[in-house]
Amino acid sequence: MAVSPWLVLRQAQEALAAGRLDDAHRHLEPLLAEGHRRAYKVAREVVKAYLARARLALDQHNPEAAWRDLIAAETLNTGEKAVAELRQTLAKLAVVQVRAMLEAGRPLDAIKQIAKCRDYGVRHPDLQHLEAAAHDWIQAQELADRGEFLRALAELERLGPRLPSPKTGFERYCRDVETRYAQFRDAVARLYDAAEAKRWREAIAVAAAVLAVAPEHREAKAIRGKAWMMAAPETVDWPTVSDAESDSAVRLRNTSETLRESVVPRPPSSGGVALRSSPRAAPVAMLSSSAGVALPKRFLLWVDGVGGYLVCLSQRVTFGQATAEGPVDVPLFADVSRAHAEVIRDGEGYVIESNRGIRLNGLDTKRAVLSPGDRVTLGSSCQFLFHKPVAISSTARLELTSGHRLPVAVDGVLLMGHELILGPGPEAHIEMPYLPTPVLIYRSKDGLAVRVPATTFCVEDGRHHDRAILPLPAVVAGDTFTFAIEPVSLRL
Repeated sequence: MAVSPWLVLRQAQEALAAGRLDDAHRHLEPLLAEGHRRAYKVAREVVKAYLARARLALDQHNPEAAWRDLIAAETLNTGEKAVAELRQTLAKLAVVQVRAMLEAGRPLDAIKQIAKCRDYGVRHPDLQHLEAAAHDWIQAQELADRGEFLRALAELERLGPRLPSPKTGFERYCRDVETRYAQFRDAVARLYDAAEAKRWREAIAVAAAVLAVAPEHREAKAIRGKAWMMAAPETVDWPTVSDAESDSAVRLRNTSETLRESVVPRPPSSGGVALRSSPRAAPVAMLSSSAGVALPKRFLLWVDGVGGYLVCLSQRVTFGQATAEGPVDVPLFADVSRAHAEVIRDGEGYVIESNRGIRLNGLDTKRAVLSPGDRVTLGSSCQFLFHKPVAISSTARLELTSGHRLPVAVDGVLLMGHELILGPGPEAHIEMPYLPTPVLIYRSKDGLAVRVPATTFCVEDGRHHDRAILPLPAVVAGDTFTFAIEPVSLRL
């Protein structure tokens, strides 16, 4: 049975009298849509109550609550002049807040405030200029954090005249950058000297000094990682899984407890097993292990019954068009430039960069930190998904989803950290449902190695138990699995 409009109007009046403005608003909306004249009169009273509450919120330094009441009053559309006046007041206050944030040296907060202004429908002429200045300031901050201090100082010099006065926060930040630059020049020179002389413990300490003033400096992170590897003690445990980690990560850690010794990098030793290569193999880009044994920069992994993968071992992996002039690490038959983008792995995760521009989850960018599930678009249409299947491993998997392909038909690209896990469930980099226990391919002091815990298996013509060094190329076979690895020529 339809409710009488008079009863609804009475309910709206009672809600207004009790100060329940949202309830009164809800009762009035259908009546206003039908053109009920008495509802219009009550709506004007509700608007006045909204405005009174908004002014009280302003007096209590709560502009967000004032904006909510203003927008609610505007939706009733009663034409009250006071509504427009309050909007003008709040818009001016929002711009003043943005200026204050820039004056205090808080450009990121200023951008967040400008975003709120857009949501509130503020159309002040100064907002665009303030937003551009805030973005340029953040860009200068990023340059300084990466150790590009000269570019950062040049950017700040161009930015200064565009900022509102007083420039207290800006001037303080400029002095801070100059101080950091002086410290950086001294520390980074000592870092390179220590790394060149292989004084690894000194390099660890000096890298910390560099990263204290330039926390995103790539070379310092790379040298620090190498120094930790070279100076690491013989026995190191896997990282402890925190309560916040997923159940799958906990299960993987428990089932892989016996593998810890083989996965953790070890310091260099006097001995080593040289990798065997095919006499017919094309030239291969090589890296070095901690003991100086050559590692392939890339290799192909063919897993029987599962598929093929291009495995990249470098910390910096390049993406580009598949051309004869190459090489890039991941060549693509796609509408991309010859050197379109690169993905960098460090202690904090993976970063993708491109001077050509990329899209991350549909948004244009030139540099971004990758998170599991991110969709990256190179060029106009070449897309891949970024996965981190194993929470306690730094290895990542890239899944091409746009139909583009590499010169060799593979099912994905693996960015290998210390280990590559082939396992029976989703908590593995390559899922092999028929495996009873995980199989590991890992970096060792002797190059690439494989471990199949407490199991006998074959590598080429030799039988091994538990673990073995992997020559290239090689076929590894056990009772329930077979896979082959082969080096990648420079032309791929």
